[in-house]
Parts: sequence; structure tokens; C-alpha cells
Amino acid sequence: MSENPFEVLKEDMENEEVYLKVNAMHRVKVVATLLGSDKIKSQLIPYFETLLKKEDDEVLFALAEELGNIAQIIPNQSICLLTLLEQLAGFDETVVREQAVRSITIVCGFLADNEIANTIVPMIIRLASNDSNFTCRVSAVSLMCPLYARAGNQKEKIRQKFTELCSEETPMVRRAVATKIGEIAQFMDKIHVIQDLIPVLKQLCQDEQDQVRLLCMESLMNIAKILNSGENKTNILPLIIQSAEDKSWRVRLALSKIFADLAEAVGKEIADSSLIQIFSNLLKDTECDVRVIAVKSLARFIKFVSPEKLNLIVPLLQLLSKDPFSQVKQNACEVIGQIATLLPKEYSQSKLQQQLIDLMADDNQDVRRNAAKSAGQFAAAIGPEALNQFVPFLKKCMDDPKWRVRKETMQTIIQLALTVKNPDVFNKQLESVFVMFLKDRAAEVRSMGLSQLPALIAAYKQEWAVGNFLSKCVETLSKDVGSLYRINALYAIQQISFAVDGPVAQDRLWPIVQKCLKDTVPNIRFVSIRVAKSLSKKIDNQQTLNQIKQAINELIDDPDRDVKFYAQEALQN
Repeated sequence: MSENPFEVLKEDMENEEVYLKVNAMHRVKVVATLLGSDKIKSQLIPYFETLLKKEDDEVLFALAEELGNIAQIIPNQSICLLTLLEQLAGFDETVVREQAVRSITIVCGFLADNEIANTIVPMIIRLASNDSNFTCRVSAVSLMCPLYARAGNQKEKIRQKFTELCSEETPMVRRAVATKIGEIAQFMDKIHVIQDLIPVLKQLCQDEQDQVRLLCMESLMNIAKILNSGENKTNILPLIIQSAEDKSWRVRLALSKIFADLAEAVGKEIADSSLIQIFSNLLKDTECDVRVIAVKSLARFIKFVSPEKLNLIVPLLQLLSKDPFSQVKQNACEVIGQIATLLPKEYSQSKLQQQLIDLMADDNQDVRRNAAKSAGQFAAAIGPEALNQFVPFLKKCMDDPKWRVRKETMQTIIQLALTVKNPDVFNKQLESVFVMFLKDRAAEVRSMGLSQLPALIAAYKQEWAVGNFLSKCVETLSKDVGSLYRINALYAIQQISFAVDGPVAQDRLWPIVQKCLKDTVPNIRFVSIRVAKSLSKKIDNQQTLNQIKQAINELIDDPDRDVKFYAQEALQN
């Protein structure tokens, strides 16, 4: 085998296996570094020229990528790579073409503005004017956006060619233009956006191909961000209205996805006066997929609407909460919780509370889960008086056969408890639901309750922890229930121990744990050892500490090896 790196590369490229040639191509950067700039131009680039017509797309993709890497080795002479990249930018295979465009952009980063104007712009115009190969024109569109700002006195040529491509016969080119028109607008002066781009955007929004009209939606939003309120009302609003009534449901779906961003871009005045009515039609769309996405966008859209206009949304939410499609109801739950924070309390209660309660009993588990989550937001927005209505249904959700519903309900109860921070309200309304985590059959729900227990103890103080809550833990431990529930109760007692002082840990907690150290179930015994170890760090009384040590010491010879291990570990530490 030759020691010349270029000859080694050529030998590797003679292999019949495509993956080996791809691997060889990815080593080109090392070869180029060893060859130096002169041999890159005299040997490597001419060799690459020979590969263009005979290699597979995978190899050409790797070549397009590595040319961008070579540009970083010879930044001052990287312009020599453009001839190759221009050819690759016209290939039929999309990934090759797109990678060539990315590599050309890398090369342009090393060029001066005058080189962009004198070399790159003519290349873009050549690609855009290639009538025999539409892929060249697609690549030209992709290059116009990042390079327009540096085109100097050639900007007008790019604008003219860009607008010409909007009227292309080939749908793929029009799709590329529809995708990029919003991007190139970010680099243009506003006058050119209004005079040159808005007319072609209107043309593309009426294109016979629904895919072209669909791709215009993102660009519509980007251009709306550039214009002021009056300009948006004149130019963008008619296009939004037109798209909302489009015969293709895919276009209406694309509009629904960006509707909240559009509302933010056009401003509150237009959102209040015009967009609410347009959005209402999307929320009532005959296509269920459009309704799903529209309701999802509604959660953000309501933030850009004046509070006094939100009452127009409420009747639609009442309708959507009874939609036959579960995903619509699932998303409606989220909106109900959010809109309650923006509407007057009495209005929310009278118009939306019953809908949310009904959704908590829906047949679909995801609807019930989202309803339980939303109930927390709703009740927090209304105040403690709403808890009387929701707690019975939250309690029912804690008996739900699906653990994800129970987990979300537990999270809701905890958030409400931490929001209210009223001992009387908590003890009367929420505590009975919260303690249900002690005996939940799903580990996720039990872990959720345990993880949030320190926050509740901090909010409701030691008195609650060693009073009502501890009694529930003792009740769980004393009843002949599953060992998992009793272990959970022991870990809850451990959490209590972190928050109480020494005498309380000694008088109230240690006797409970001492009894559990003698339990017949090995898992209960070794968990009790860990809890007893935590108690010992709180207790100062030497006599009690000796009792703890003696109780653990008795388990050194336990027949269960896990119990024995934890006992030995506790005594060593």
C-alpha cells in the first residue's frame, strides 16, 4: 500500500462496497490537511470532479459534507471549492443537494462581501436560471436567504429572481419559495417586503397545490412580525381569513398550529377585532384533526386576547368539552384551567365548572387525567369556595383504575394544598384525599406523595405531621395490608423525622419503628433499620440511642441476607 495519503484515498475509493467508500470520504479532511492547500487544488479537487458522475448518492453526500470541512482548512482559498459544490447543488438526491447548500454557506463565511457579490450572487443566478434542472432552482432559493444581506449592490437581482421563481411551473420550486419567503423577508427592508414579497405571498396562498399553500403559513407568521398593525390589517389579515376557509383541511391545520404566534405577531387590536371570529371557525372545523390542533393553540391564543373578549371563547369551550373526539376534549381541559385565571370568578364557575367536572368522569383516561390537572388550576383561580365542588370528584379520581390519572390527581391535590396554605381548609377538604397515596397500588403515585411530603410538612408544620398524618401512617402499619403499603408508611415516617426535633422523634416515632423492626416480613425489617438510623441522628437521649443500637444489633444474625446487610451497615456507620 502506498504511503502517499492521496494515493491511499484513491485506493480506498476503488472498493466495491459503498460503506467503505463513504468511510474513506469521511477521512478526506485528514488527507487534505496532509496534502496542503496547493495539492488540494491541483490533485484533490480534480479527482473529486471525476467522482461526481460515477459515485452513489451516499458517497456524494459525504463528499458535499467534507468539502465544507476542507473549507475550514483553507479558509483564504476556499473559493476554489465552489465549482464542485455548485454541481452538487444541482443533484436530484435531496440530501446531497441540501448538504451542498450548507457547505456553500460555510465557504461564504470565509469570503469578503465583494466576493459574495461578484462570485456567489452570479452562481445563485446561474442556478436559478437553469431551466433544464429544477433542483438547481430549489438550491438557489435556499442560498438566497442566508446570503441576501451580504449581496451589496446585487440585492435587486436576487429579489427579482426570487419573485420570478414564485411563478415557477414546477411545484417543487414553488414549495421551496413558500418555505423561504418568510425567512428572506427578515433580511429585506420593509419597503421591499411590502412591494416585492407580499404580492407573491398572496399569489402562493392561492396556489393550486395545497402543499404550497400549507408551506406559506409559517412564512405568513414571519412576515407579520415585520409589519406594523396597519400593514398587517391591510396585507396579512385577508390571507389569514382566506387560509381559514381553505378547501384543504391540511392548510387549515397548518394555520391552526401557528395561530397563537400569528395573534402575537399582528397585535392585540387585530386579535380582538378579527382573529377571534376566524379562530372560532377553526375550533368548529368539520375535520377533527383541525379541531385538535386549534384547541391546543387556543391555550396560548387566549393570552393575546383582551379579557373582555374572552367571553366569546367560553361557549366554544362548552361545545368542545362535549366533542366526540377524545383528543379535542383532552386539549379543552387545559384551556378551561387556564382561562379560569383570566375570567371573573363567578363567570367561570357558572359557565365552565360543570363542564370540567363532567370531563373528570370521561370514558377516556387521558381526558380524565388532563381534567384532574386542570381542576387544580381552576380551583386555585376561583378560591377555597370551589374546593367543596371539586374534592368529591378528585377523591373519585384517586380510585381511578388508571394510575396516570391517580398520579395527576395527587399532584393536583398537593398543588392546591401548597397554594391554599390554610390548615382548616386542608384538614377538612384535602387531607383525606392526600393520604390516599399511602395505600395506592402504583409505585409512581406512592413516590409522588412521598416526594412532596416535605413541602407539605413545611407548609402545615410539625403539628399536622405528628398529628393527623402520623395517625394515618400508624393505621396503615397496624392493619394487615400489603407490605408495600407498610413500607411506604415507614418512609413517610422517615420524612417526618427530618422535620421534627429530638424529643418528638424519641417519644412519637421511635416506638412505632421499634415495633416494625420485629415484623415478620424481611423487607419491612430492613426498611425499619434505615428509618431507625435516621431517627438516631435526631435523638440525643443516650438510653434511647442504646435501645436503637440494641434493636438493630439483634438483626445481625437475621436469616434474611438483606436484613443482615442493612443491620451491619447501620452499626458500622
